[in-house]
Amino acid sequence: MTEVVLTETVGAVRRITMNRPQKLNAMNAELVDALVAALDDAERDDAVAVIVMAGAGRAFSAGADISKRQGAERPPPREVIRNGNRTLGLYRRLLESDTPLIAEVQGYALGGGCNLCVSCDLVVAAENAIFGYPELKVGLAATAVAPPIVHQIGYKAAFELLTLCENVPAERALALGMINRVVPDDRLTRSAMEMAERLAGFDHDALWMTKQTIRRAASLPVGVALEMARDLGLGMKIFED
Repeated sequence: MTEVVLTETVGAVRRITMNRPQKLNAMNAELVDALVAALDDAERDDAVAVIVMAGAGRAFSAGADISKRQGAERPPPREVIRNGNRTLGLYRRLLESDTPLIAEVQGYALGGGCNLCVSCDLVVAAENAIFGYPELKVGLAATAVAPPIVHQIGYKAAFELLTLCENVPAERALALGMINRVVPDDRLTRSAMEMAERLAGFDHDALWMTKQTIRRAASLPVGVALEMARDLGLGMKIFED
């Protein structure tokens, strides 16, 4: 049976690759669970300094796998809640990670797939990358995907993406602040790995603490964030002594 997630360790970089290329890496329960497990494993490994998230084939991820929903009866409420908690668990795992995350995006990154990449710290996109949120077009409310993109790019831009359901090319995504860099298609993996290896070349504890400080500061008033940063720095100094 084909593994839905492939992992590879290159030095201090852990590559996690979604492996459902025939489905454009659409996210079903098996894939979501496997991604959470792979992220947990990488987070527990102190030798891993950076995680690169990628998708096999011609797309990063086309979002939630709705192929089995066509013509099906609405699932019972408890199943809806379980599935929702599973997906939210993946997003929370990404957003709460203390290990820097880089998304390596080619082709489609739609709906939950778009959410997955914007939840990473850095996003390197190929020129052929397409981003968007098609939930409303297929009769679904854009709920679980809304919080990360609102926090990333602000209310108005997020509202436009989530309600007009227009796909945007890589350059537009860059202008909106959804991604960090656009590179030629044939340089995507090399560029993402060069970025990962540069991060991994720094002191791993300092990198880990910097990521943690940035993540926590993003949700705090600036004064509180400054005090938090001071306390974290003091804790590191005591530990070093």
